[in-house]
Amino acid sequence: MNNISIAILAKLNGVPWRLNVKVKNELVVGVGAFKNSDTDTQYIGSAFSFTNNGKFNRFDCFMKNQVDELAGSIIQAVKEYVSLQESPSRLVIHFYKQMNTRELDVIEESLFKLGLNIPVFVVSINKTELHDIVAFDNLWTELMPVSGTFINIGRSRYLLFNNTRYPNAFFNSNDGYPFPIKLYIRCTHPEQGKDPKIIKELIEQVYQFSRMYWKLVRQQNFPVTIKYPEMVAEMFPLFEGNEIPDFGKDNLWFL
Repeated sequence: MNNISIAILAKLNGVPWRLNVKVKNELVVGVGAFKNSDTDTQYIGSAFSFTNNGKFNRFDCFMKNQVDELAGSIIQAVKEYVSLQESPSRLVIHFYKQMNTRELDVIEESLFKLGLNIPVFVVSINKTELHDIVAFDNLWTELMPVSGTFINIGRSRYLLFNNTRYPNAFFNSNDGYPFPIKLYIRCTHPEQGKDPKIIKELIEQVYQFSRMYWKLVRQQNFPVTIKYPEMVAEMFPLFEGNEIPDFGKDNLWFL
């Protein structure tokens, strides 16, 4: 009943809970993907926009090869943000894979045309089940590092441990021992992309967005900026003409 109630509230444009952080003048956009193994359908990407405190704005959905359309959706989110507030101080994109040069160039060019010389941070977020990069806490019998711990593994890559083990708190083994997630951070303004304070903020933001999942009360270890788009992408082929009606792009009906 708890799960059903929070999902219903979210679908009705309610807010079950929100991040307890200071609202900043920045825009966060998440892009996820899903591949239908039964039909071998190509990946379908979707773009979700949020304010930094987790408030959902709007989303759109695209086929994998629609790079320009996807970039256009991200720019549209920026335009809508600017129309309601001042220009964002930065654009943060959570991407389901490592963004290639062409995808980033299209976004940069569009921002330039809008007269916005703002830094664009791209945080690639990947699961690590198929990789052999792990870490252990030898001071704890179960070996899993405390939730929120992150490790620099070189070349702008990081491991983030996102679980339910907290300092001085009881750990329920039923919550499981999830693998860490792998992050790769790049920025259009290289000097900012090397600032340890900014890097820490971006990693903490990924961590906090994993607490915004409104389908279950149980905590997830993947941020909604990636999880929500993946959920929509899975349902996207069921819509006629591969097009989600406009009235279904500003609410969380899929929860």
